[in-house]
Amino acid sequence: MILETFLFLNGNKKRLYTIPKTEETFVTFDFTLPKQVLYALDTLSQAGYEAYVVGGCVRDFLMGIKPHDYDITCSASPEEMKKVFQNDKLLLTGEKHGTVTVLKDGMPLEITSFRCDGKYLDGRHPESVTFTRSLEEDLKRRDLTINAMAFHPQKGLVDLFDGRGDIERKIVRCVGDPLERYDEDALRLLRTLRFAARLGFSIDPATSDALHEKRFDLEKISRERIREEMTGILIADHFVSIALDYADVVFAAIPELSPMQGCPQQCIFHSYDVWEHTVRAVAACPKDPLVRWAALLHDIGKPSTRRRDENGADHFYGHAEAGVAIADRVTESLRMSNAWQDEIHMLVRRHDEVLTPDDMLELLSQIGPERARHLILLHMADQAAHSPLFARKADRGNQLLEAIDRIEKSGACWKLSQLAITGDDVRALGLTGPAIGDTLSYLLQAVVRYHVPNDRDLLLQAAAAHAESLVSAFQNKAETQKTNTGNAT
Repeated sequence: MILETFLFLNGNKKRLYTIPKTEETFVTFDFTLPKQVLYALDTLSQAGYEAYVVGGCVRDFLMGIKPHDYDITCSASPEEMKKVFQNDKLLLTGEKHGTVTVLKDGMPLEITSFRCDGKYLDGRHPESVTFTRSLEEDLKRRDLTINAMAFHPQKGLVDLFDGRGDIERKIVRCVGDPLERYDEDALRLLRTLRFAARLGFSIDPATSDALHEKRFDLEKISRERIREEMTGILIADHFVSIALDYADVVFAAIPELSPMQGCPQQCIFHSYDVWEHTVRAVAACPKDPLVRWAALLHDIGKPSTRRRDENGADHFYGHAEAGVAIADRVTESLRMSNAWQDEIHMLVRRHDEVLTPDDMLELLSQIGPERARHLILLHMADQAAHSPLFARKADRGNQLLEAIDRIEKSGACWKLSQLAITGDDVRALGLTGPAIGDTLSYLLQAVVRYHVPNDRDLLLQAAAAHAESLVSAFQNKAETQKTNTGNAT
């Protein structure tokens, strides 16, 4: 039986609950609900309906994590909820799915009716949704035991599938038959991996077997949803173990990755095959989703370019350029934004470049400081995933980052807007149209690449000389065309 403790803190705003763990021991957790959530629960209860917070917020509280949002489930239908909260501002965009959003003191509260799902014909969405008065029916349709718990301040914890026990055992397990859960919604395959990678939990054997068996059902899932779930997996603390143990599931989501597994790197610089090197490089990146995606794709061109020499060493000449073409297909298929596609293209293409602090001014001029930092962070992660004997020290990458910081703090010129002269100055020399931009680009290159001082008088002299050369070149071209025309007649 679920018990509520007798201890209350800070009036009704903060309660301490004691839940039986076994006959001999108890687990205590601090479950603080915002006043807006308490208002919704109390309002529904006073109207005669059951109501609970459910899912992720309950899981987080049991793990000692402050929830970032609160989902509420109740026995009222959407029509009944509208009557209960008729004096509050409501959003009804989710009404057909059983969700009414109550806006209370700046907090949106998503309240969903207890429901039963019909048959899943497309492996993603139920054919129909039926509202029910049974909390049990609602909870048993959910994906994982750790997400199928409910809580009410007076009624305590409702845990029908031992989700709390799975948290204590650090296990991710499907509610009921995992094959059925994955048949219903194949996206749950990646959600299972995401929770295991995020929490550092192992996966229950039956659930694990079902993951491998049902992995090809991911073909039914939209590429946008694949992208979102994979992003969550990539930035998780325990990405390495999940990516190695469930590589086949990841490959079912992104087939272009599969040739990397088992592709050897037989040389003194590497200890792992291309896939494990890639996985470890991802984990060595900061938790920036874009950089981690680039790390996942940075060596995707290696399998197609591998060549073994007469001494038995593997080489991957041109793998960056080969990888760009494959990475472009992946990012486009996953419907990434144009900005992400463009930057990942650049990072994959340039991930193997050798850079020094002296190159940083020109690098900033080419791609800007944010992208330059991303490129260096990718370099550092790639190096960290080499053989321990030959992994280059992170100090080299740190030196590059420090060089960028110095350039920004010094106000050194690396972009057109920082030049000591402007387009109006160049126009005053008699140039028009594209010639103005050409002249400014010429001057910026002189400052960045050849370290010409960013001095107004000096740049004006250089601009005048360049303008004269442009005019001369134009005149010569015109004379040549006139001569050729005359000869033709």
